[in-house]
Amino acid sequence: MHLWYRNRCVFFLLPALIWALMGLPASGHAQGAPFVLSPEEQTYLADKKHLNLCVDPNWMPYESIDAAGQHIGIAADYMDLYSKMMGVPFQLVRTQSWSESLQHARVGACDIVSLLNKTEERSEYLDFTSPYLNAAVVLVARNDVVYLNGFGDLSGRTLGVVEGYVYESHIRENFPDVRLVYVNDIADALLRVSKGEIFAAVDSLFIVTQHMQNLGLSNLKIAGQTDFTHALRVGVRKGDPVLQGIMEKAVSAVKPLQRNEILQRWFSVRFEHGTDYAMLWQVLGGVALMMAFLGYRFTMQSRFNKQLKAKNAALVHLSQTDPLTGVYNRLKTDELLDQELERSRRYGRGLSVVMFDLDHFKRINDTYGHQAGDKVLVQCSELVSENIRKFDTLGRWGGEEFIILCPETSLIGAEQLAEHLRALLAGMKVDGVGSITASFGVAELAAADNVQRLIGHADEALYISKKQGRNRVTLFKSAVDQEG
Repeated sequence: MHLWYRNRCVFFLLPALIWALMGLPASGHAQGAPFVLSPEEQTYLADKKHLNLCVDPNWMPYESIDAAGQHIGIAADYMDLYSKMMGVPFQLVRTQSWSESLQHARVGACDIVSLLNKTEERSEYLDFTSPYLNAAVVLVARNDVVYLNGFGDLSGRTLGVVEGYVYESHIRENFPDVRLVYVNDIADALLRVSKGEIFAAVDSLFIVTQHMQNLGLSNLKIAGQTDFTHALRVGVRKGDPVLQGIMEKAVSAVKPLQRNEILQRWFSVRFEHGTDYAMLWQVLGGVALMMAFLGYRFTMQSRFNKQLKAKNAALVHLSQTDPLTGVYNRLKTDELLDQELERSRRYGRGLSVVMFDLDHFKRINDTYGHQAGDKVLVQCSELVSENIRKFDTLGRWGGEEFIILCPETSLIGAEQLAEHLRALLAGMKVDGVGSITASFGVAELAAADNVQRLIGHADEALYISKKQGRNRVTLFKSAVDQEG
């Protein structure tokens, strides 16, 4: 267990949320097929000293080439897994840009390309495996932009895209009125949107949310979804059916646990979203002036309004709620914590936090499987939600770790709540798993504390609970308290 400021960027790491954002692989691969090679395939690999691998050098957290020239990211972990299955090393072809990597693939310099969408153009020089990652593609704009219902709402406006990305050809073919602006990478696009230099940017939800967090771009939001979805595959050099068949078997052989472990290592999201109805009311006002067409306009506007609300509701739900447990996610809990701290300062009222972590949760996943682990998380969050006050807030802080915000509550009051919850959890039985326990850390806001210090204190107390044997509650004691 590390202090909060050391793991700030670590967010929801369990399969339910990751699968919700990234998407599951094709159904035929859901359980992991045996990796069995034919004699021809075995001979093929035995004759190979290595396979040349081309990647996108700047598409984190999917993949990148770091300063040391190493392939890192989600795709890198998958490639390492495939390489070990096949018993053949993958030799990285170092490039400076994605367009350069595609050019290497066109001329046959890459045996495999780690992660890309299948298109007609690329199919001229590559064969493809089934998808092993899926992801929704979203539009990012400034906070004052109303909901964007796909690429069609960008007609006549500028959209930042990385040259060679699949969106480029998709937009040119289907939305010719969108004005494409080439950018170096998604970080460059987001910065230019933030400055007002371009109207919007596009990439997968996973990518843009992480970059918005890392860059601290608070004036941006996920403004809408698109009609495009990533179905990311391994590309194989055209004219090599044996290698394509081997790679397909490798993709199919990855087990759910291995997928989860890879995604858990790299998943990091901080998702900001706001809804602005100003333009909607302006439209309604304009409609009201068109008395001759009031009935028709009202009907059309009602349909649009329902669609707008439904789209925004889906985005808000995604941005604020943990889809597995139904409690607030890390982003929303962070936001509420800021609000409660400000309210505590303004009105001179107490604020305490309770952080708890399910004991030996990895052992539960390893022994009973991730579905059993998910069941434990759901039942625990339901039990805690039912046994806290209406004005307390339960949020999932990361993995098996949760946090409870307790406004107008002293340290002793929060301790009593934590002890009550600890006993309830220890007495709970989960079908197929049995008993579980949890460790708790409790901290109260002090005069000199900010959000980071308050969470760090609770985390430190939680660490002590675990170190001293788990299934216990520990209060954070300042140096002054300890001396007294």
